[in-house]
Formats: sequence, C-alpha cells, structure tokens
Amino acid sequence: MLFAVIVVLALLILYGHIREYRAMRALPHLPPDPTPSEHTPLISIIIPARNEARCIARCLDGVLNQHYPNYEVIVIDDHSTDATPHILAQYAAQYPHLRVLSGTGLPAGWTGKAWACQQAAQAARGEWLVFLDADTAAQPKLLLALLEYAHMQGRDVVSVFPFLELGSFWERLLLPPFRAMIYATYPFQRVAAEDAHAHEVMANGQCILVRQQCYAAIDGHAAVRAAVLDDVWLARHLHDAGAHVAVVLGCAAVRVRMYTSRSEVFEGLTKNASAGFRSAGGRALLAGTGQFALALLPFWLLLATVIYVGEAGFQLSSILALLLGLGTVLAALVLRALILHQLYHLVWTYALLWSLSIIAYSGILARSAWLVASGHGVLWKGRIYAGT
Repeated sequence: MLFAVIVVLALLILYGHIREYRAMRALPHLPPDPTPSEHTPLISIIIPARNEARCIARCLDGVLNQHYPNYEVIVIDDHSTDATPHILAQYAAQYPHLRVLSGTGLPAGWTGKAWACQQAAQAARGEWLVFLDADTAAQPKLLLALLEYAHMQGRDVVSVFPFLELGSFWERLLLPPFRAMIYATYPFQRVAAEDAHAHEVMANGQCILVRQQCYAAIDGHAAVRAAVLDDVWLARHLHDAGAHVAVVLGCAAVRVRMYTSRSEVFEGLTKNASAGFRSAGGRALLAGTGQFALALLPFWLLLATVIYVGEAGFQLSSILALLLGLGTVLAALVLRALILHQLYHLVWTYALLWSLSIIAYSGILARSAWLVASGHGVLWKGRIYAGT
C-alpha cells in the first residue's frame, strides 16, 4: 500500500512540475528585435509618480530615448513629498517631448493611481496610450515591440510582464511565488482567447499599451476608479467593450524593480494579494492551493520513501522506492531550477528554497485573506485601500 502511495506522489510531482515547465516555455513574448514600420502613430507614454525619487530617473532615461519617431511622455506627480518633483523639473528642462503634470486633489471614491492615470490620459494626444509604472526601465525598442505585437496579433490592448529584477534575499524568496500565482490564476493563452470570459482577463499595470479609442469608450480609469487592482479591472472593462486583450512577457523590452526593502515587499504583496482575492476569488484560492501542494509533495514523498525502506528492509521493492523517491525529487529540483533561471536568472540554490518561498508567501496570502474577510484595508504609500 505504501509503495503505491510513493508511486502516486511521484507521478503527481512529475506531472505538476512538467506541466509548469511546459507552461513557462509556452508563455508569449514581445518580439525581441522589432523592425521599424512606415506607420508610426503618435504614442503617449503615461507615468504616474508618487514618491519615486529612487527610481524615476532610470525610468525617464528609458522612455525618453526610444527608437520610435513619434511619441510623447507625460509624467503626473501624485503629491510626492520626496525629491520626485525636483527630478522631474530637471528632466522637463532638457526634453521637449516630456510634459510634467501636477495631480489635483484625490476625489472621493478614487484610488490615487487611477486618478493620476485619468488626469494624464485626458492630457494625452496619442492614438495609442502606454501606461508605465515609475519603477520600470524601458529598453530602447519597447514602443516598437509593443506596436508590432499589437498589429501582428490584432490586439487593442497589450499588457507586459517586465523582467523582474530581484536584488535582495526577500525579493528572490517572495516575488517568484507571487508571479507564479498570477501565471497560474490567469493563463496568458486564456486571456487572449476569443472565447475568454471577463473573469479570465487581466492586465499588468506595470506596462499596458491600449488603443486610445478603446480607452475612451469605457471612460478610461473612471471605470475602475475605486479598484486597487485597476489594471485587472481595466482589462475586463475593455474586454467587455469589445477590445482584444493580450498579456505577454517582455523580458528583452522592459525591466522592473518592484520593491527594495523587506517592508516594501511585505506591504506590496499584501496589497496585491488582498485585492487579488477580491477580483479572482476561487480561482486564486485554487491556484494558491495547487502551488502550496506542489511545493510540499516532495517532502511527503521523501517521508513515505524513508518509512517504506525502513519497514521493508533491503529488498528489490525498497531499492525501487528509493530510486523513485530520490529521482523524482531531483527531477523536480532540476525543473524548478530551470524555471527560476529562465524567468528570473536565479541560481539553482533558490530551487532548494522553493518550498520555503511558497510557505512564506502562503503566510502573506493567509494574512491577505484575513484582511478581506474582516473588511480591513491595506496600507500602501501612505494611503489606506479597501476596495478591489
């Protein structure tokens, strides 16, 4: 009986890891080397910034040096209290295609980012809008790649997951499980499917290209004014209005460093997870349960193998059980190491820590679920958010 348990656990582990590895390999990407086109519509890059002195210069260096002839950059300062306004003023004096706006007071019922994006979009002149987070670093061909993908795939909305820069131990430990949860909850192929339902559609607010006509048709960010996950709900409203949405990886086109300190990691992931539970519900819970189970199954397999070998003694079945147990765990580690290296350029030792990563991230999910159930809001950049 115990030998059968070992076989079943081994099959589940191999199936789960092979499935995840194949899904990773199948993720769509922006074209790595887009070619210039004769058709160059005006693109408006919109960057909301609130206390982004740490990263806004790198962001501007990227967007202001695009290999695209027809674009403008609009940065809206959302009541920053650090050096962000000073840095923006310095750049505005050097670059004529950069406009810096000062956000007005936050109206009741709006989140800060949604209101900032709405104001900047109203000032934009482009046929296409690109919403970028201030902690991103665009590579010179980002606009070319976005527009080429939109035209080739017939998309009105293209959202990008940038290459995730991981500097500290806590970033490397907790952000890969966060991304894995998103990929499991929202398979990219389903987001882009013609028969996709609204609840299967999402976008990543770090980088979104959207046709201005489609954006205006839903009244822009006013449609998602109270949403913490404004990107997810914006994509759903656009989808419901008939826009064609796609989500892709953009590792060669744009990078992001989401957080730098341990407190930022925990606060940011708590905010995203609590809003994620509200927007994805059972699918997020199912994805989280699957990731948690897949991370712990190798330990159960090793435990079952040790018990079986100890009880059976030295015989053929115990040797087979030992080979099956150890071989399966080793194969799972190799596949996990390949995934982490391909997506995040992490060394193989983080594959050994993957179970710890999942357990630690599950703690954040549990706290977020409690915040949702209890009706508490989450703190982010000095503001309390309690919506979706």
